[in-house]
Amino acid sequence: MPKNSRKTKVLQRPTQAEAKQNTVAVQEKKTVANSWLEVPDEATLPPQVQALFQEQRDRYGFVHSFFLGYSLNPEHLLLWFNYYNALMHGEGELSPKEREIIAIVSSAANHCESCVITHKAHLREVIKDPVFPDVLARNHQEVELTQRELALVEFAIKINQNASELSPEDLKPLRQAGLSDRAILEAGEIAAQFSLSNRLTKAFGWKVSSEYNKLYR
Repeated sequence: MPKNSRKTKVLQRPTQAEAKQNTVAVQEKKTVANSWLEVPDEATLPPQVQALFQEQRDRYGFVHSFFLGYSLNPEHLLLWFNYYNALMHGEGELSPKEREIIAIVSSAANHCESCVITHKAHLREVIKDPVFPDVLARNHQEVELTQRELALVEFAIKINQNASELSPEDLKPLRQAGLSDRAILEAGEIAAQFSLSNRLTKAFGWKVSSEYNKLYR
């Protein structure tokens, strides 16, 4: 998902007069959302959500459909996003590359094409390699991974495909690769978060626009 560093605040929805005033400006930049649910008029959304949308437009030229769709519940959108943003871009023991690798293989394990496309773009931005993310998404066994990266990949896939089969034994390869328990928790949180966002995307048709596939190539 797109980057941002905003923190959650108490939401204040625009008054009727403010919403009407906002509509003129919003109409010029409105993005058509892929969603099977109602998508609210952007002018009626809280300022924090409007600002988040504008930051995406400034960075990418459009707003991600996940955000447009989830804005039907703006409070939950911001709560989710702050957690997601902390996991993917906040302080932690995993590198940006490792976090995006987990995002891609988790999304691939859940057959969420939209999320795979999104995070292939983010990984391309991180590593400046247009090929590696595509191959990783297709089959992680076809790319060169470090011991640490492979351990993270296999753990993420199991969380998303066979979580009921996990045992203490599944943590051994991670520790043998030099990951601390805090880093292992971080990896588990990222993988599990994508289990949520992948399923929301697929449940409500929040497919990303084709522009994402062109980013950072």
